[in-house]
Formats: sequence, C-alpha cells, structure tokens
Amino acid sequence: MAAIEFAWIPAEAEVDRHVYMGRAYLTLLATHDGSEARLLKCTAHGQSAYLPMLVRDVGCGQKEAYSAYGYGGLLGELDLSDADVEALRGFLSEESILAFFVRHSPFLGNQRQWPDSLVELNRRTYAAELRRSDHFDAYLKTVPQKLRWSVNYARRAGLQVSFQPLSQCPPERIQSFYRLYVGLMQQKQTLGYYLFSEEFFLEHARLLGAQCELAEIVDPESGELIAGAFFLLDSSGWAHYHLSAATATAMKLQGMELLLASAIHRYGNMGLRALHLGGGHALDESDGLSRFKAKFADRKPDFSCTKLICNEAGYQAERARLPLKHPNFFLISDARGS
Repeated sequence: MAAIEFAWIPAEAEVDRHVYMGRAYLTLLATHDGSEARLLKCTAHGQSAYLPMLVRDVGCGQKEAYSAYGYGGLLGELDLSDADVEALRGFLSEESILAFFVRHSPFLGNQRQWPDSLVELNRRTYAAELRRSDHFDAYLKTVPQKLRWSVNYARRAGLQVSFQPLSQCPPERIQSFYRLYVGLMQQKQTLGYYLFSEEFFLEHARLLGAQCELAEIVDPESGELIAGAFFLLDSSGWAHYHLSAATATAMKLQGMELLLASAIHRYGNMGLRALHLGGGHALDESDGLSRFKAKFADRKPDFSCTKLICNEAGYQAERARLPLKHPNFFLISDARGS
C-alpha cells in the first residue's frame, strides 16, 4: 500500500468553491487571529484531499493548527486510515505543529473521512433545502403553520427584509450592523473572541465581496436597523447563515423568522440548493437557539470535531510553561486565554 504524502500548496480552485475553506475567508480569519493561513494537500492510493488550516505561534518556536472559525476539515476523495493519521501527526510535528484542532463541515459530512475513533460529536446543526418559488406567499404555503403565522405577524407589523451583496454595500451600513451585533454580544456577556471588531466586519466586504450578503430589517418608523445578518454564498450550491443580531423589539415582532424565511426564498430563487443555519448551544437541542433554527430545517447534519496531538511531549510542555486560564480547552492559545 502506497504511503500517504503531504505538501503545502499555495491555492487550489476546488477549495475556493467552498467559502469557509477558500483563500478569502481563511485570510480574513488569519488576520483576525494573528495566524497564518495554509493549505495542506494529502495524497495516497491515487486519491487526494485538501486540509485548510490556520497556524499560529505559541512560543519557543512551537506552533498549533486549527480550522478557522466556522468549519473546515478534509475536502476531496481521500479517506484517512489510522496509519494515514499517524503519518499526518508525524508530518505536522516535523513542521513544529504540536496539535491540530479540526472543525469538520456538517454540510459536507467530511467527518466520515476520518477514523471513527478520532471523531467527537459536538452538536446538531440545521439545514434547509432550497427550491424556486415565484412569490414569497407561495413559499410560505409550504412552511408549517406556526412559522407562517410568525412571518406574517412580522409583515403585518410593517417589517421588510432587504439584501445587498457586500460588494455593493456602503461601509456605513456594515458599521451599523456591527454596532447592533457588538451591542448584543456585550449584553450577553459573550466571550471576547466573538465580539470581533468593526474592521473585521468591514473586511468581509473587501475580501469576500459578493460572496457575502447583508440582510437588514429597519424600524418602519425610525429607519433604525433592528435586525441584520451576514450570509455567505459559495459556488458549491450552499448558502450559510454566518453572523446575526437583532434588538428585543425585532425579536418580539418575529423579525428573525421573517429574515430567515426571506433568505430561504431568495437563495432558492438564486439557484442555490441548501441553506446551512449552523447549530445551537446544546447537543440535546434543548436551548432556544436550537429550537429556533430547527423550525426552518429539513435535516440536522452533525457537527463533529477532531483533536490531534502531534507531539505529546512538546504539547504538554507548552501547556505547562505558562498559566492556563481555561485548562479544559484543547488548543494552547485558547487554554491560556490569549
């Protein structure tokens, strides 16, 4: 049996078809994280697959690797055997990478390309199949009655959803969405990483352009933004619910139900085949976010992770070298709270 081979490559068109794995998105997150975006090609048995990752220094010449915020994992035909994974550990260790945290892509099901023993179920996610429908009201006839009531309640309140590709979106509107988002995150006392920054939001426009759209709902009386979301679009046929925020008023008026229903209708008519809504907070789906997303879903793809320690001695030494604020976190930088 031929040994697996690994090589860093600068870019690959097939990877760019998937927005979370493409150069633009990885560059966006690498800049935010202070990491380096890399693409590893894995070849064995006449088949290939690609592993996008971000690589960051943890000190003393050592590094760690991880999938960017969102999703990643293998893209291609190659399934990894236990021996292939051991070879991957050895290759990354030689590159001074102590550990690799993989966020598999639920919409690709690419966790199945790894040995079962290395795949850890994290939570359920939600996906909606998309279809063409000439009129919004015709689409609404296909959804459950309770959801249809919520959407029509928002419409009777005068709420409307507008969409604009970021390639055509004035910076002021992105900044307005950022202020709404960061206010909500602060209110929820969300971890610092997920607060992001205004520049991070603006960079979506520069790097992703038409691959990212801003959906907005404004107050019909004041004109103030009360709900918004970024949607990522890729040429593989998927749309992705990316970042969102809404005021208490918008939530009370069922604004987010209207926003997501409008997105499903819009992207179906654009010819995309599915919208991935992401996951909730709890594996048992008992939390409010899970219940909200489940209302729109036709299926529930699993979100799974893989934790690879590539150099056990080096990994443990780096975890011991500096105090750990979050010792339960796998990645060294995350455990340090840095």
